[in-house]
Amino acid sequence: MQSNLSEADMALIHALQVRPRASWTLLSGVLGESAQTLAGRWARLRGQGISWITGYPKVDHTGSVAIVEVDIAPGMLDAVCARLDHDPRVVSIEHAAHGRDLVLTVYGTDFAELSATLLDDLTRLPGIVATRAHISAAFFVEGASWQLDALDPGQRAALLVGVPTTPGPPVDLGHPTYAPLVDVLALDGRASATQLARATGRPESTVRRQLARLLRSGRLRFRCEVAQMWTAWPVSATWWCRVPANAQAGLVEAVRREPRVRLCMSVTGPENILIGMWTASVADVMRMRAWLETHLGGGMIADTAVVLRTRKRIAWMLHPDGRCTGEVHPLNLAVHATRT
Repeated sequence: MQSNLSEADMALIHALQVRPRASWTLLSGVLGESAQTLAGRWARLRGQGISWITGYPKVDHTGSVAIVEVDIAPGMLDAVCARLDHDPRVVSIEHAAHGRDLVLTVYGTDFAELSATLLDDLTRLPGIVATRAHISAAFFVEGASWQLDALDPGQRAALLVGVPTTPGPPVDLGHPTYAPLVDVLALDGRASATQLARATGRPESTVRRQLARLLRSGRLRFRCEVAQMWTAWPVSATWWCRVPANAQAGLVEAVRREPRVRLCMSVTGPENILIGMWTASVADVMRMRAWLETHLGGGMIADTAVVLRTRKRIAWMLHPDGRCTGEVHPLNLAVHATRT
């Protein structure tokens, strides 16, 4: 780890992972510290790039998300990454240790739009010599739901009191009413109506109504991230697995109980299950491989990639040590607007 987070830091980050836009008053009651203390702690963590909150449009994961392995010509890595950094459809970029140069997460509004991105844009980018796309069929675990283990069950339950269980009327995120708000919330998922009004030049009372409708719609996903090197799991690994259909339910149940797992999805192709984990060390990667093999039900691990560095995660650019830079390339709402 680059630095040990204090117990108080981890508790606050975990609380914001459970409820990213919870008021400081609510958080104070759950964490037992003053609202002012918690706000100051969050300002420090966010200012240092150790933790951040972003809002982004929900997309239909079935056929509109792809994990893409990319091979790059010698000497072209920096040039290719510079282009991909600014592409809002490429929401995450990882440097891999074996078998591929990059692993990308690519979003589209639907299968047709995703196909166009993969065929017409990625393959024609100078420096890319080959791509292998794994199209999502279903997500079982994803990074937005991954959490630290700093709060007890009672605290987690208290944070969820009052959270609506059903969304309100849908809104069009690409509409001029909401698109500017979504852009600001991508930069700061906790932005208040006052901050949004200042950023958009609108009356605060108007923004307060618009923000309430936007939040009630459930069209945005809010996600509290933490710099990986500041956690107990600084090493990432991804496994491509071939799992018999009758063994998939048992595997999914097992990985949902394993706190290291940040991603589990079914994908197209002979490697039909993709699993990503944060682990404690390279030795822990090998232990988790052995653990995973016991849950494959006669299947096999076809390939493994250890992540050398995460360059971009859910639109946010990262420093080599995993802290966010503050540079964000939000999903393009003209392409990725949530449809009413």
